Amino acid sequence: MDKIKFYDMNKYINRLFLVFTVVSFALVASSCGGSSRAEDTNKDPWGWNKGDEDKKDEDTGSESKTYYPKEKGSFRIMSYNIGCFGKYITSVTDNVKMVADMIKEIEADVVTLNELDSINTRHNVNEVALLAEGVGGWKWHFGRAMAYRNGAYGNGCIVPKETKIIDKYTVTLPKLSGAEQRSIAVVETEDYVIGAAHLDHTSEPTRLAQIAVVNAWARERYEKCSKPVFFCGDMNADPDSETVKTLKNTWDMLSSTEYTFPSRGAKSCIDYIFHYKNSAAVKLVGAHTMTRFYKGDVTMASDHLPIYVDVQF
Repeated sequence: MDKIKFYDMNKYINRLFLVFTVVSFALVASSCGGSSRAEDTNKDPWGWNKGDEDKKDEDTGSESKTYYPKEKGSFRIMSYNIGCFGKYITSVTDNVKMVADMIKEIEADVVTLNELDSINTRHNVNEVALLAEGVGGWKWHFGRAMAYRNGAYGNGCIVPKETKIIDKYTVTLPKLSGAEQRSIAVVETEDYVIGAAHLDHTSEPTRLAQIAVVNAWARERYEKCSKPVFFCGDMNADPDSETVKTLKNTWDMLSSTEYTFPSRGAKSCIDYIFHYKNSAAVKLVGAHTMTRFYKGDVTMASDHLPIYVDVQF
């Protein structure tokens, strides 16, 4: 009887050992093959690498990644009051590099700029030239509005290096009771004409006097022009103002009325892109105020938000 019990017990232990071995093998096999969860957890127990897959996707081909895709065959105009590249970032060179990356990201074909310093005691660099170089050796024009701190202050325009420029010049705007002298920085290429201006911020009568000169400039030089004429910049006036209403008598407003100022919690639209009605027609494809970039921070670059329009002509 004792021998039989001993035999049964031994047989029972052997079976248990066999079951344990099979289950252990199955667990090892599943952790090496089927689910990779156990392996991933061991490699990254605290989740530090969470989202790496998304980061890899973002880094791959990042030059073409944008929140604002451009339709094939469209011409993209960007306008930006850049605030002398010094509203929130103390290093002009760092800010210029960031804005250059933003321009490349959205594939702008021409960029107009307001509030530029040129070799003065506030910023001892030619800001528009520095930006043009950062974008890729683009051509540039600085339109001086006034002397400032032993240098100059004004508007500018940059175009790709392969663009053929026919003329570039500056038109002085009346000051009247306004706070500062203003101007239009003009670039004429073989395909289009574009002007960048920053109208007075203190007086609507002064802005209306400045618009009268803007309209006279377009009429006298580009009436029935065979190429489109664009006028861009900070008008310091909302869409319902007399300033903008007067402009719209002579110019088509291409840009949207999405808020452009301030860049942190925007609550007004004061930046625009217009097309001269008596110049070659264009087809508006798209228009937006840009609020985010993969390679830039609009809340740091300036106190304004950049805008763009896409047109075909």
